[in-house]
Amino acid sequence: MRGIIIGMLLGLVAFSPASAGELAERFSAAAGDGVNVSYFILDDAGGTADQAGDKLYQSTPVRIASVTKTFVAATALRLVEEGKLDISKPINHYIDAQYDDLLTSDGYDTSTITVRHLLSHTGGLVDHTHGKPFFETLLSDPSHHWTREEQIKGAVDWLDPLGAPGEKFSYSDTGYVLLGHIIEKQTGLTLAAAVRRYLALDSLGLKNTYWELVEENPDAEARRAHQYFQGMDTHDWSATLDHYGGGGLVSTTQDMATFFAALFGGKVFKDKGTLDLMLSHDGLPTDSPYRLGIFEYEVDGVTFYEHSGFWGTLVMYVPAEKRAIAGAVLHQKHFKAMREAMVGVITAGK
Repeated sequence: MRGIIIGMLLGLVAFSPASAGELAERFSAAAGDGVNVSYFILDDAGGTADQAGDKLYQSTPVRIASVTKTFVAATALRLVEEGKLDISKPINHYIDAQYDDLLTSDGYDTSTITVRHLLSHTGGLVDHTHGKPFFETLLSDPSHHWTREEQIKGAVDWLDPLGAPGEKFSYSDTGYVLLGHIIEKQTGLTLAAAVRRYLALDSLGLKNTYWELVEENPDAEARRAHQYFQGMDTHDWSATLDHYGGGGLVSTTQDMATFFAALFGGKVFKDKGTLDLMLSHDGLPTDSPYRLGIFEYEVDGVTFYEHSGFWGTLVMYVPAEKRAIAGAVLHQKHFKAMREAMVGVITAGK
């Protein structure tokens, strides 16, 4: 069947049929006529075939791309709780000499860029994925095996620093690649193992959430959806293009919503103050929408937190309603319509 599919778990408290119907109507209105939609409520799941013949259910694994950053940031903050990391310290205190030398050679002052700057995208670091060679390589050889070193070096070779630390918000995958490296150094574990251990993913029941290439989950991998970019099936593209902290996780709409509900519900951090730290605007540029690993927005008087991913994934949490919403589209071009529908539902009547 041609068209678009959206898989969702709408809240950890069930939506009313009217709310679910409104979501479908809003998505169809935003995406245009003839766009097929499949939505999921906690106690009422369904699905429809995409153009490749796969099915996208709330339990269908997808590459979640930058939604991974919330997991990585939460892991870093768990290390703060354990006394293994100080986010106020400069990154030259933690990173390997090879990375420090690379960054300083390009004009970065690693003695003033802190771990907090990496977490909040305020360190003045470029995003290596914005470099022309990265995108050219991606399209000409999707199977190319990227290394962490290659991506950090790409940021240095292809682009220039964006400004002084703390000066402005500028989204940077490179910063989270460095953060992933720091987590590995401070724990002695792979990033995948550190995220799993410190966030207790197994205890949260996230059976379809795993770090591609590093963790084995053959059942979930066999069911992983085909996701599309500019009409191209990216299913077999190398996961290393987005693997070292800026992305890397495979998950489902159900697992993503479950994790956000656990994060905001006090089941991830040991200290309540850690969530406050994660969501604090203290020390950030006035106009920054980003906190530590998560965006904060207010629409029509409703405050909500979210993170999205390049392939068309999105998770939101609405504190006033204690509601988590996660969505995924298989065709990236319909992401905007999905987000408009989700925002419309959570702000309806406000």
